[in-house]
Amino acid sequence: MRLRKLANLDVSAIGMGSAQTFDVTDTASLAVRKEIMDRCVSEGVTFIDTSPMYGRAEWALGEVMGGHRDRFQLATKVWCSGADTARRQISRSFELLKTDHIEVMQIHNLVDWRTHLPYLEELKAEGKIGLIGVTYGYPDKFPEMMDLMNTRRIDTIQISYNVKDRAVEERVLPLAQELGIGVIVMRPTGKGGLVKELKKRPDVGPLREVGIDTWGQALLGWLLGDPRVSVPIPATTRPDRIMENAAPGNMEPLPPELRSYVEEETDRCI
Repeated sequence: MRLRKLANLDVSAIGMGSAQTFDVTDTASLAVRKEIMDRCVSEGVTFIDTSPMYGRAEWALGEVMGGHRDRFQLATKVWCSGADTARRQISRSFELLKTDHIEVMQIHNLVDWRTHLPYLEELKAEGKIGLIGVTYGYPDKFPEMMDLMNTRRIDTIQISYNVKDRAVEERVLPLAQELGIGVIVMRPTGKGGLVKELKKRPDVGPLREVGIDTWGQALLGWLLGDPRVSVPIPATTRPDRIMENAAPGNMEPLPPELRSYVEEETDRCI
């Protein structure tokens, strides 16, 4: 797996999200998640994103990482209002993930960020977290996010970006590039809709020459063709999907003409 820069952290070109997919507790489901994590190890997928808002996902990840914690870079979030509540939530994340260091701690949806940011800076100074980030998935709060980015107090942003959701291209991504802020991409396949809900079957023929065999790989490859992207985080409940998702992370970035083809083919099929 190729590596890309997330601020000063080297991360796998393809990561994995856990929203909805890791909110499990039963033995059979945990066994499948253990297989998913084992596949991540074998395919070189190191960057794993989670959150307290994802139900039992942090707990499940803590259970199934087993002896592989040192093979992963964990990103989680604080998602609450108030300093005391945040401290308890963050402490709980360390406990559930069974770790004493979290590589990326993000303020989810910018909720009460003015309260949380000083505490995250304390944790970073103490070496308990590596990078500080914020997340937001819609354009309405981009101005607030960019104001925070301009303070240079955060290292990463997590935004929604895919071939049909490109609002971040106008101002957010250029600013991230200018400031050296890492970019984590949620919804890389539009919550799966750009694969499962198309009206026509996309033709991946012109992409096979670079090693792309599925439309999901084409969408991830399109993202990796943007050098401002650090790591997209597709989610899955299928262990075999890890191998499919990982493939674009082993390839050279898509050239502009093939990125344009993915855009045109998406428009044809929606």
